[in-house]
Amino acid sequence: MESLRPEDPTSIGGYPLLARIGAGGMGQVYLGLTEGGRHVAIKVIRDDFESEQALARFRREVATVERVRSRFAAAMVGAGLAEPPYWLATEYVPGPTLRQAVAAHGPLPPGTCLRLLAALAHGLLEIHRQGIQHRDLKPGNVILAPDGPRLIDFGIARGEGQTQITQTGAWNGTPGYVAPEVVREQQPVPASDVFSLAGTIAYAATGRPPFGGGRIEALIHRTLSGDIDVDGVDPRLAELIELCARKDPADRLPLEELFRRTASEGALADDPGYRRVVGDPRPVPARLEDAIATGLVPPERTTTGRGPGPRSRAAVIAASAAVVVVVLAGALGARAVFQDDGTGPAASGTERPSQGPSAGAAAGSGTGAGGPATGTGGSRAARTPGPDGRPPDELLLKQPTSDYQNVNFSETDHACLPALRPEDSARQRQMQLSAPRTPYKGKTVEFGMRHKWDTPPGYYVAAEVRVPRGAAIGNAVSGAARSKPQLVKDVDWTYLTYPTDFEWAGSGGAYPLIEGTWTIVWLHVHSNGDAYYIGCDGFTVA
Repeated sequence: MESLRPEDPTSIGGYPLLARIGAGGMGQVYLGLTEGGRHVAIKVIRDDFESEQALARFRREVATVERVRSRFAAAMVGAGLAEPPYWLATEYVPGPTLRQAVAAHGPLPPGTCLRLLAALAHGLLEIHRQGIQHRDLKPGNVILAPDGPRLIDFGIARGEGQTQITQTGAWNGTPGYVAPEVVREQQPVPASDVFSLAGTIAYAATGRPPFGGGRIEALIHRTLSGDIDVDGVDPRLAELIELCARKDPADRLPLEELFRRTASEGALADDPGYRRVVGDPRPVPARLEDAIATGLVPPERTTTGRGPGPRSRAAVIAASAAVVVVVLAGALGARAVFQDDGTGPAASGTERPSQGPSAGAAAGSGTGAGGPATGTGGSRAARTPGPDGRPPDELLLKQPTSDYQNVNFSETDHACLPALRPEDSARQRQMQLSAPRTPYKGKTVEFGMRHKWDTPPGYYVAAEVRVPRGAAIGNAVSGAARSKPQLVKDVDWTYLTYPTDFEWAGSGGAYPLIEGTWTIVWLHVHSNGDAYYIGCDGFTVA
């Protein structure tokens, strides 16, 4: 949960805003408050994300969420579709995403995984019976609430009678979790959600992506022809995962049978392993005055006008009926249209990590090894510095070349290869870096930087930590996590701790330390969030 920024609205749809709780590829998610004191998560579409196709997709998301009636999904509260800013409000669900919980606590016990499998199978059964497929089930789209899991982010979900809103030859989903038939035929079926469920539970049980990491092409190849990773998983759980992950959808275990086999495991909310990773929900301000008192809302920003009042469900349905469907014809090569792997409209109050290339992508466009907010362009909206000149947390990497995407620390050469040109060669010459120089063992690692002689005032840096090359963990595209900008004080060391300082919404996903050579890329962050390469370091975990 983060404080509101100067560029943030005071209210949306008549709901006062209390804090930022996440960011997605399509926009920002805020914590809002109804007149009755109920907390809501409000997803607001970015100003620069208003193409006909994007708006049609958002309207379809609203129409889909409106139809879902399940205790396993966050309920819709209202929406605004008539004019910008477009928004969707759902009930606020406290708790971490499954991805965040596993990243923080490690794999879940077998019994907990079986109970989670039963709960998610039950949830999918309910929404399938309502004629809706989720189509992007993954660890980042499962919130672990104290009373059980919730499915979130129906941004690419599709109900019966809804027209596909993708380009011909393209498919929606997340590599590593999307089903083979979706990649091959671009035609998801209900059993496609079962395949994604298998990958989600495999991740919960192992802490590893179900089909490994690496390049998109390798992920897709392993999805189409390889076996799901259940190495070391409890035999009974592994068997169920494999039955749900069969390549032919007709061969997969039906949800009804899956639920029958797992329902006797007991309530997930009573499971000790589940309660351990969920923990106590973070307190949220009960009133606007509480948000002001805790610094989440600046006092001077509470007197501005309120937006239009909340939309009624009838108005939402009427507006949703006006969906503009855009289908672009043409024979295009199959490609993935990525979805956020973190905060959706029912975001938790912890972070988005999305797992995924678009986490924090509100800052710019493009993806790559640079993590969640790379790009060469992007709107300057919502990219103004804070009152003290502090840059925004989400960065826009300037000129992300292929060399930048491929740079890695070499333990043999004690240097990062390929060599990159820094933003300021003179300043790099007085830059000193600190990281373990001998094989390291531990769950956290500290590293730092400083300028030997002087530092310009208001000089901010951020670090990007990359998992070992070829490691079977990391986010689906990059395996990179970024810190928030840090102010460098004159000649003093600026230290960061991994993964502690990299566990925040928009980081890209901080993963546990594993054996191999890790890379640290240092960036100079300008006040508007533009980030430039200034140096590179690394360390080896034994």
